[in-house]
Amino acid sequence: MMQSKVVLHIRNPFLLDASTYISTAVMALLGISGLQSLALQITALILCLTFALLYRFLFRTSHYEQNPAVYFGAQAVVLLMLLLLNSSANDSFNFLFYILTVHATVVLTIRMAAMWTAMYFIIASSVVLLDRGTVGLYAVFFYLSTFVVCAILGHTVQQTELTSERNERLLDELKETQQKLQELAVVEERNRLARDLHDSVKQQVFAISMQLSAARTVLSESDKAYQSVVEAERLAQQAGTELTGLIHQLRPPGLESKTLSDVVREYVTEWSRQNNVAASLNVDIDSTLSLNEEQALFRVIQEALSNIARHSHATEAVVELIEVDSEILLCVADNGIGLDRGHLQKGVGLNSMRERLTQIGATFHVQSEKDSGTQITAKLRRS
Repeated sequence: MMQSKVVLHIRNPFLLDASTYISTAVMALLGISGLQSLALQITALILCLTFALLYRFLFRTSHYEQNPAVYFGAQAVVLLMLLLLNSSANDSFNFLFYILTVHATVVLTIRMAAMWTAMYFIIASSVVLLDRGTVGLYAVFFYLSTFVVCAILGHTVQQTELTSERNERLLDELKETQQKLQELAVVEERNRLARDLHDSVKQQVFAISMQLSAARTVLSESDKAYQSVVEAERLAQQAGTELTGLIHQLRPPGLESKTLSDVVREYVTEWSRQNNVAASLNVDIDSTLSLNEEQALFRVIQEALSNIARHSHATEAVVELIEVDSEILLCVADNGIGLDRGHLQKGVGLNSMRERLTQIGATFHVQSEKDSGTQITAKLRRS
């Protein structure tokens, strides 16, 4: 397309707007004052308004990009008609050619901007030479230097805006990279903690459990210490199980290298097998989430399923993670015994889920009735 070759997408600086409108108004008044008849003055006023309106509704709105030759050619025709009115203050109308030159050199490539600048110079010079003859050569040399200065000014504005936009993009990329590094640092710290727990505390708990099991085998049920050893062994095994769950929560399976959908499918399938609870799963996400958002959603699913396994006595669970109308919807439900009002308000697991979702700007809602199960829902709006 034509605009992709000759037009540079530049934000219109405020000073360009101000100088255009002020210059048009002032030069229109000066130029009109050099016309003798009312009809010519009205015609000049209409042409000046046309120049300003074309700038406002085509240039400012970037509609000119569809065909820049039409816009810059139309403006040149408007100004030529102004010059042909033969005002005694024609230099005022010529000044609008300088403004138009700045417009062209701000948004067009160097080659196209040079072509339009040369055309404007030729038009302005031809009119003055036809009107003044050889005496107008002095004005032509003045026009030449002025058009060159305006072209340099416009090109400088263009490069300044391009540099500013490039710096903003680099800053946005730097912020995004910084955020990703922070998220990766959090993940790495969680992985380190998980490794430490697995290599030290979990092994010690396992060793304690083995020692208690050995002690139980050498004791008879009539010994006073027997029941205490049995209870201690049970508690050690329970601590080991909960520690394993905590390690899994600290170190989600492969979020760094797999998609959230794949990780959720794997986790729910394994959870269903381990806890002997039928699980229905529906995962359908097209948007790319940040690592922090993925972590939060996955943790909520983990915590919700953990609560189902420990407290609900459910036989069935449903996990949905879908995208609908620019929203990520998460729902975890079960057919268990439900939660009492006190647990809904003060449950540590629920508060943890709520905090995780709040950190990523998601909403959180829990619905539960006695003997009718529990449903946890979350909504994350995509920008």
